[in-house]
Formats: sequence, structure tokens, C-alpha cells
Amino acid sequence: MDNESGLNMRKIFIWLSIIFILAWTLLPFYSLIIISLAKTGSISELWPKSVTFEYYKAVIFGSPDTRSIWVYMKNSVIVCSVSSIVVIMLSVPCSYALSRWKSKSSNAMYMSYFILRMLPPISLIIPRIILLQNLHLIDTFLGLALIYIPTQIPVGVWLMRGFFDSTPIEFEEYAYIEGATYFKTFFRIVLPVNTNGVAVTSVFVFIYCYIEYIFAALITRTNAITLPPYIASFASPWEIRFQLMLAAALISTIPMIVLYAFAQRFIVKGITVGAVKQ
Repeated sequence: MDNESGLNMRKIFIWLSIIFILAWTLLPFYSLIIISLAKTGSISELWPKSVTFEYYKAVIFGSPDTRSIWVYMKNSVIVCSVSSIVVIMLSVPCSYALSRWKSKSSNAMYMSYFILRMLPPISLIIPRIILLQNLHLIDTFLGLALIYIPTQIPVGVWLMRGFFDSTPIEFEEYAYIEGATYFKTFFRIVLPVNTNGVAVTSVFVFIYCYIEYIFAALITRTNAITLPPYIASFASPWEIRFQLMLAAALISTIPMIVLYAFAQRFIVKGITVGAVKQ
């Protein structure tokens, strides 16, 4: 009887913990939705007495004092897609080489990739702005992508090396015995086996670029403004338009929802199988 009561107490504790974590996680999101639907002056209510969709209408279609969100969403998707593709193209072969080349030099090279990540991003903004100004790339998609790509290559190398380390090397040895070259073995055997890892890495890189604010706010002016600076523009020294800001934030999640729905199968397999080293 004591064992049964102890087991029930454990189940109750687990469920209470789950409920608490879910409430703590979802309450800000619930508050975001409620505030974006509430009329002016009712942002502190748990449930608004009056609901309006005028803020979503202003963000989606624009208004005399509000710019439509779609141009900035398009800018974000373009920059993030280009950055993600280039990061994957560079980090995948690099991480594979570091995974198969075991030596002190390769370990030192691997660790050197993280020096850039150890520095606060704001510490590098001045030399990067000067460099982009000299190249006439301020307020361009290419200029912003050139900032994101070197910043995210260490993340791509770190994630993909974990997947390659968990791939049995016997697959490659069999291919070499059959006469396959290094390139053919990599593209025909190793890379298809690690498709989940590529998907996981791509999603992580895309998310970082999509939500990054500091570089996007300082490098863009009018032509290449992305979503984070656009959302932040609803706050000024004189007022903060909460409802418009939160409505824009909710709408900005659409590309991420589409991306996750498309890559969910690969992400789940990659996290549960390939990301843990054997």
C-alpha cells in the first residue's frame, strides 16, 4: 500500500510540474495574443472586455501611420535563406573533415571556430560596419548575410560534427573497398545518412538569423530592413504601441511555423537519434 501511495504521489508531482512548466511557458504567449486583441487602455486585463482586430489589419494591410509587414518579412526570409544555405554549404564538408581527421591539429582548429562565438556580438559591430561601408554594402541583403554567415559557421560545424561522429565509419570503408572515391562516398553515402542533421542545423541557423536584432538594426536603413527592426520601430521615445508591436510579432511567426511544419520529421529524428554521439 505504501509503494502504491508513493507511486501516486510521484505521478501527482510529475503532473503538477508539467502543468507549472506549461503555464510558465505559455502564459507570455497567451498574454501576447490577448494584448494584441485588446482595445487601447485594456492591456492589463486577463481577458479583454472588448476585442478588436484593427491592429492586425493595420499591420497586414498598412495604414497612414503603420507600414505593412510583408515587405520586411520578405527581406527576413531572403537574408535568412541565403545565410542558411551558405552556412550549410561551408560547414558540412568542414565538419566532416574535422570528424574524420583525428589529431591535435584538427582539435585545435575545431576549437578555434568558437573564438568568434565567444565574443559579444556588439564588440565586432564597429569594424564590420566600417568594412561594409568600404564595400558599399550597408543596407543591402548581401551585407547583412555577410555578417550572419561567419557568425553561424561555428554553430553549423559544431552541430554537424556531432552527426558525423555518430555515423559508423564502416559505411565509408565498404564504399572504399568497392572502389568509390572520397567525394562519391561523401555525397552518395555519408550525406544522405545525415539528412536529418542538415535539416536540424539549417533550422537553427535560420532561426538565429530570423530573430537577430543588433546587426539588422545598425546595418539596415530602408531597403533591407528585416522583421526585428520593424517590430522595434513601434517603440519610440514618446510612446510604445504595444498592440501593433505584438500583432506584428505574432504574424512574424508564420515563416517559422511553415518551416517547422516542413522540417518537423527531420528535426525529431535528428534530435533523438543523430545529435547524440555514440
